[in-house]
Amino acid sequence: MSTRFGQPARPLIVYTDLDGTLLDHDSYSVEPARPALERLATLGVPVIPVTSKTLAELQVLTAHLGLNGPCIAENGGLLALPPAYFDTSLPLEPESGFAVEYLSPRYPGIVAVLADLRRTFRFDFQGFADLPAADVARLTGLSTEAAQRARQRLCSEPLVWRDSDAAFKQFQQQLHAHHLTLVQGGRFCHVLGQTDKARAIRRLNEHFARAGFTGFTTIALGDSPNDGPMLRSADVAVVVRRKDGSWLPLATSREKIETRASGPSGWNEFFQQYLDTTVAGGATHRTTHG
Repeated sequence: MSTRFGQPARPLIVYTDLDGTLLDHDSYSVEPARPALERLATLGVPVIPVTSKTLAELQVLTAHLGLNGPCIAENGGLLALPPAYFDTSLPLEPESGFAVEYLSPRYPGIVAVLADLRRTFRFDFQGFADLPAADVARLTGLSTEAAQRARQRLCSEPLVWRDSDAAFKQFQQQLHAHHLTLVQGGRFCHVLGQTDKARAIRRLNEHFARAGFTGFTTIALGDSPNDGPMLRSADVAVVVRRKDGSWLPLATSREKIETRASGPSGWNEFFQQYLDTTVAGGATHRTTHG
């Protein structure tokens, strides 16, 4: 692995949500965060997307963001490693230019379970499997081409719930009986296996440790309920302010920081201050801004 560390006081690994965090919630722009991204790249710090997006989406996004390391897609349903990034003998599968390790059952099986539950219990919901790309584009604000990539699911299904709260609780119970779980994202509920962003991060940290990188500090950034496990698992949890001015409520025994600015501006704000302290000051920072 070619990543180089050494400038901050301790090696860093950055795990970041995308929509509403590194990317603007509405425009999907990364530009306010670009200065911090470039600074981290200069220091050789891995910035790893941890997202509900698909590998087909990440293949385009990582090139635009200038990221060439691992990714965690579909809310922790899979790890995607660039070929030869780690020297591993694991039986990984090639997909969209990555070597993939699955932590969730495959998409056709999940869709089949959802169809059976809807047929049996008359649940009212729509998943991406039910919608053409044009409808996904309307719901997400993506272009039709981007929406087509969002529909290329491998191990999770986003859905819009249209039924009652009581039915929703029953739905969750039925998912659990089928060894599936449901997480709430920024726009959709996501059905996947019994995994989450935190489990995927722990697994990727194991890969880094086996590659010889130990003693690193993990920083996680997010803004939505499905980011909670990821944020609680990191050494430093950065809760990025939402556009409406609120923050995700987060209880954690580790360091928690809330950004003043929202979205990618908040992402940039945090890292500029963090790196000013850790690189220039030579000590692990303990800022309390927010």
